[in-house]
Amino acid sequence: MFWKRKRKKEEEEERNQQEIDVSIDEVRQAIKQCASDMPMGISLRSLVNDDHSINFKLLKNILKGIPKQKFYMSKETFEVFEDAEKAKTIDKVQVAVDQYISEKNEIPVIPGEPTFRISYFLIKEYLHHEQPDYPLYIDPNDRLVTHRRPNQ
Repeated sequence: MFWKRKRKKEEEEERNQQEIDVSIDEVRQAIKQCASDMPMGISLRSLVNDDHSINFKLLKNILKGIPKQKFYMSKETFEVFEDAEKAKTIDKVQVAVDQYISEKNEIPVIPGEPTFRISYFLIKEYLHHEQPDYPLYIDPNDRLVTHRRPNQ
């Protein structure tokens, strides 16, 4: 009887080690579930490696395996990407936005822009001339940077 439980456990571990195909939405759902299961005081940053890749060893039980492809996550906003550079860029812009808000006490958006598109001109001194070549937006409620254009 003991060997049956042991074999069943080994089979389950083997399934969780399998490489699987997952969509970015499935990864986001797994992260969301992991976040809700995490004890207080544990940050989602524990899922992010130094290179912004996601540590799927911590999500393998939820996903039932390890994704074949790499996914990346912003350490500041926890958005998930298929491209490491986007995750790094979001983090740099978020830090610049936070510094601007801290000093000027206002959100650095293009004046009159209903989508809260970030003005790179206003935060250029905080970005150190590493301006993204695509628009980023800011949520006026939580002040987090996003690549998703908000609904007007």
